[in-house]
Amino acid sequence: MDKYLHIFRQIPLPTLLLDPSGHVLDVNECGKALFPSLALGEQVLEQMALEIDQFLSRPEPHQVLEKRLDVRNGQSRIFRVRMGRLFTDTAATLTISTSGETSRGMVLTFTDITERRRHIEEISRLASIVDCSEDAIAGISLNGSVLSWNAGAAKIYGYGKEEIVGRPATLFIPEEGRMEFCAILRDCAMGQGLVRHESTHRNAMGINFPISATFSPVRHFDEIMGISMVTRDISSRRRTEQQLRASHEKLTSLLNETVKSLSTAHEKRDLYTSGHQQRVAALSVRIADMLGLPFDLVDSIRIAGLLHDIGKVCIPMALLAKPARLTNEEMAMLKRHPEAGYEIVKNIPFPHSVGDMILQHHERMDGSGYPRGLCGGDILMGARILAVADVVEAMSSHRPYRPALGTDMAAEHIADKAGTLYDVEVCDAALSLLDDGTAQEVLSCPLCRT
Repeated sequence: MDKYLHIFRQIPLPTLLLDPSGHVLDVNECGKALFPSLALGEQVLEQMALEIDQFLSRPEPHQVLEKRLDVRNGQSRIFRVRMGRLFTDTAATLTISTSGETSRGMVLTFTDITERRRHIEEISRLASIVDCSEDAIAGISLNGSVLSWNAGAAKIYGYGKEEIVGRPATLFIPEEGRMEFCAILRDCAMGQGLVRHESTHRNAMGINFPISATFSPVRHFDEIMGISMVTRDISSRRRTEQQLRASHEKLTSLLNETVKSLSTAHEKRDLYTSGHQQRVAALSVRIADMLGLPFDLVDSIRIAGLLHDIGKVCIPMALLAKPARLTNEEMAMLKRHPEAGYEIVKNIPFPHSVGDMILQHHERMDGSGYPRGLCGGDILMGARILAVADVVEAMSSHRPYRPALGTDMAAEHIADKAGTLYDVEVCDAALSLLDDGTAQEVLSCPLCRT
């Protein structure tokens, strides 16, 4: 008997031994920890404050216990035990020992299932969130069949849960995309997820539509049990992107035509430098490409090249066409054209400060330029490129006051002035273009377009 008493006391679950009247005969060590105020001889449920009212007050307490707990011998019922101010969700298992018709007592064992209940509630909450999501959320087994299917998936794909669960996930993948899809599933099965994968899926009507999907391995401890696929129908986004692309192309075309018209308007007025802006723009683009500048910046430099002398529309034609050297007063008037050009284009929303490139294209690295005497890093890269392309084109072309000096002299000039008047890297790029004949090809085309 002592051996059994020792086993009773060491049971790792709170356990009470009750007499036929429901009074406590004994409590093991775990039971004392759970119910520290419980005394022998007391009616157990009165002290434990269970959510069942005084059901031991009747005769045949084990029958009442079975009825009120809705539990039979060896079965469990979940209820709540109060421990101080806290309630613990508990499973109570009733074991009734009988001899013939006479009840000999009861053993009441408690199991704390608070964490289990919390996990179940959390899973239920997450399941509710998943089912309410407008995205399609599907669980896929390691062999490629659909395990779960939320309401969002039913709406997007047109397959009800009962129609798709258990069937191959390739059912909603077009033939041409199945190899890629299966490769993604294999990678996930190896633990490699995939975020924002865009592809084409097929709905129950047989219509293909664009999707953005995330694939993730589903792990249980360290073992991968399946694959989670979250997809979103991006048909609306694709339509918007197409509309924006078309709008952007239209605006870009309009901008280019406007720039071309402004450039042509100036050169129609100044026939002596006809084609100058186009050639400067073309040479500037070649230099910018050699320097590895981003496409959008290169395009802004092209626009600035096409408009860099637009401010000369404010200069008297007699001054522009004068066949002799300009006086100091005339030169001062001519030097206003960068500022005039800036004023003309400053309110046009060009990217990358096209207006400032125009304003600075006569600035020099040593501060000897105009109109503001900027130097070094204060001068935009686009303006530094325009400065070199402008002087190379000017020296290679005829002017009212002198014949063309040629590309060899232009190359000698920028090589000599690199690091003082002009940016070294820009000069190196221009010299390379002059050496391989690219610059001469650009400069020989009077109506060169980039």
